[in-house]
Order: sequence, then C-alpha cells, then structure tokens
Amino acid sequence: MENQVDIENDGGMIEEEKFDLERNFSTISESGSIRVPLLKSKSRVNNTSQIAIVGANVYPIESLDYDIVENDLFKQDWRSRKKVEIFQYIFLKWTLVLLIGLSTGLVGFFNNIGVENIAGFKLLLTSNLMLDGKYFQAFAAFAGCNVFFATCAAALCAFIAPAAAGSGIPEVKAYLNGIDAHSILAPSTLLVKIFGSILGVSAGFVVGKEGPMVHTGACIANLLGQGGSRKYHLTWKWLKYFKNDRDRRDLITCGAAAGVAAAFRAPVGGVLFALEEIASWWRSALLWRTFFTTAIVAMVLRSLIQFCRGGNCGLFGQGGLIMFDVNSGVSNYNTIDVLALIFIGVLGGLLGSLYNYLVDKVLRTYAVINELVF
Repeated sequence: MENQVDIENDGGMIEEEKFDLERNFSTISESGSIRVPLLKSKSRVNNTSQIAIVGANVYPIESLDYDIVENDLFKQDWRSRKKVEIFQYIFLKWTLVLLIGLSTGLVGFFNNIGVENIAGFKLLLTSNLMLDGKYFQAFAAFAGCNVFFATCAAALCAFIAPAAAGSGIPEVKAYLNGIDAHSILAPSTLLVKIFGSILGVSAGFVVGKEGPMVHTGACIANLLGQGGSRKYHLTWKWLKYFKNDRDRRDLITCGAAAGVAAAFRAPVGGVLFALEEIASWWRSALLWRTFFTTAIVAMVLRSLIQFCRGGNCGLFGQGGLIMFDVNSGVSNYNTIDVLALIFIGVLGGLLGSLYNYLVDKVLRTYAVINELVF
C-alpha cells in the first residue's frame, strides 16, 4: 500500500512539474523572447548568407543522408526489380550525365560570348574616343560602363539570389560533404550566377570563371537530378529514380567537374578536381561518368568555338579577354628539346616516387612510436 501511495504521489508530482513547464513556456512565449518552437518553424528563409551563425537566427541547414541502409528489406527490393527496371535506371543515369555535359558546355560558351562582346564593346568605345583625342570622355565612358556593370551584378546578388555571392566552390564542397544550405543550388541561384559572373568580369573585377562555372555546373546537375523545380512548376515524373541524396550527390559531382572542364577546356582537369578537391565519396562508376561528362563539355566547346572563328559571334575571340589561345606563332622543336623534356619527365617521376616512399615510411614510424608510447 505504501509503495502504491508513493507511486501515486510521484505521478502527481510529475503532472505538476509538466504543468509548470507548460505554464513557463507560455509565459516566455508571451514575453516575446521565444515565440516559435525551434523545430516547428515553417518560414525559415536565409536572406543573408548560407553560413549559420549559432544563436542568432534559425537557419534551414540540414544534413544529407548519403549512406544507404543495406538491410534485408533494401536487398529484397533490389532483387525484386526486373532487368528492364535496372536497365532503365542505368540508362537514365547516363542520359542525365550527357545532359549535364551538354548544358554546362552551352552555359560556358554563353559566358564566353557574353564577356567577349560586352567587354569588347566597352573597350572599342574607349579606344575610339581616345583615337579622336577625347581622353576625358574616354575615361568617363570606361568608368561609367564599369560602374553600371558592377551595379547590375551586385543588385542581382543582393535582391534575387544572395546565395550566388562568392565563388561557389565552398558551397559545392559543403553540399558534397553532407550539408544542405538554403538556395545554394536553386534555379534562381543558377541564373544569377550566370549573368552575375558575365557582368562582373565585364566590369573589370579581378574574378575568374572557375568558381562560378563549378557552381553553375552543380546547379544544373541538381536541377536535372531532382526532376526540375516544384517551385516553378517544372517537374518530370520519369526522373523519380534520382530523388534521393546519394544519386543527387553523384550527379552534382559530375556537374562540378563539368564546370572546371568548361572553364579551362580541360576534361582530365575536371575529373581530377572532382576527385581531389570537392568529393568525399568516390566510386569507380562515378569516375567513368565524370570523365564522360567532361569529355562532352570539351566537345561542345570545341565545336562551338570553331563555329565562331568565322566571325559569326560578334567580337568573340577578338579581344583575348577570356579565351586564352595563342595561334599566331608556329612551335618548332628539335631533338635536344625533346630529350630535355623526356629527362624532366623521368626526373619528376622519380622524385615523386621518392617523396611518396618517404612519406609512407614516416607515417609507419609514427604509428610504431604511438603503439610503443601509448
């Protein structure tokens, strides 16, 4: 009987404490310090930056789930799929990789055309005024064009897509490492990144196109990988296979590699950038898809540049502002030059092997010392 009375008393005390907590929470809510529960806020919009300041505001930064729970149910689901469904999944994945390469190559070429024509117009206007002896007007035209382009680029980032500010490589790295911030891969960010980078380079900013193209390729891959955008009512139901974090991660990795390939026309460089710099998860199948994507980008850029060399794209290729090609001179090599290059290559390979060997020995020595000491 005494135990039963104690249990009843404890239960009454728990109910009273629960009532006190609810009353305190309502009091705090009415005072204004805490208005909405932390995890039940519906309108959590990041209007300033994608970096969460702890304790300042509630930011919609979430963790992505890249690991697949390979339990019996998951294995049974894969075994129950027909060969047609598996073939459709693989075919759609390679098709998306192809579309990512084509889209990124077209966007990279559009950036080149935009920068060459806009900056070329600015330089032609300035040079014509200087040839006429109107130096002050030439300076005013040059400065006015730069201020106008810079203002447009800043306004796009400030009022439409603040997540497009910066290079974009840290954001892509964060996403591929499992952090999903607000609007870093949204369609609005994609558009602002394209036009903002064109206007920024044309304004004379000390900026390049590697970071913006990496971010652009990742945005394109995200848009295609999730089947469009539900916000803008552009969705495709036949892409339902890839609406998961792991497949989207692989596609965004291909998009980032395609961005580097579009910036420098270097397909192997794009693959190495994705492998060494941004990706934390890597598989052999992803290597082949990434290389295929970058190869498509290189082919698209090469074909379009050859088309524009005939003067079909305005001032493209005339100012040398963004296309670093040197075709005026003919390179001549003799036997001594070839032997010197071979010697440098062999020496570099031997020194690299020696460095890796010494690093391995040092790490093994550290491991032995740690085992003996600790």
